[in-house]
Amino acid sequence: MALNETQKERIGAALQENPGAVLDELAREHGVTTRDIVSLLPASEAVSVDGERFEDIMREMTAWGELTLLVNTGDVILEAKGDLPKGSMGQGYYNLHGKPIGGHLKASNCDLIAFVSRKLFSSDTHSVQFYNRQGDCMFKVYLGRDAKRQLIPEQVERFKAFRDAMVA
Repeated sequence: MALNETQKERIGAALQENPGAVLDELAREHGVTTRDIVSLLPASEAVSVDGERFEDIMREMTAWGELTLLVNTGDVILEAKGDLPKGSMGQGYYNLHGKPIGGHLKASNCDLIAFVSRKLFSSDTHSVQFYNRQGDCMFKVYLGRDAKRQLIPEQVERFKAFRDAMVA
């Protein structure tokens, strides 16, 4: 869905008023998709690549160490922390072969992947967010934190280098 100028202005004002707003909640409040909200973030906060890069991106993240995979349905925010396991493609799904993170991700429905770096609840975050053709967020993968709740510097470096290589 293409946003009209009024929607863009209202969402922009909401982001300025609360720069750490939860994107999914902001989308619901404005009757748009989360992908629409991400499209309005400045390039310093979000850059995107085509969903066809799904498998490449998932494979890269398996080497980053402990991450948080997050699924937000609106009613449930489910987090799984651990190393992202290796996976394989089959029947349109990317099948994760591991514990505690395992499952079947419908890669064939992924249309856009966003590398998002922004504050959330006043904390710096970096995540890779996967969006379907309807503009809904399929899932997000957040960088890990140490015992003091600080981002792991090596992961941040890898995230930024990979992001920059993907959008170059």
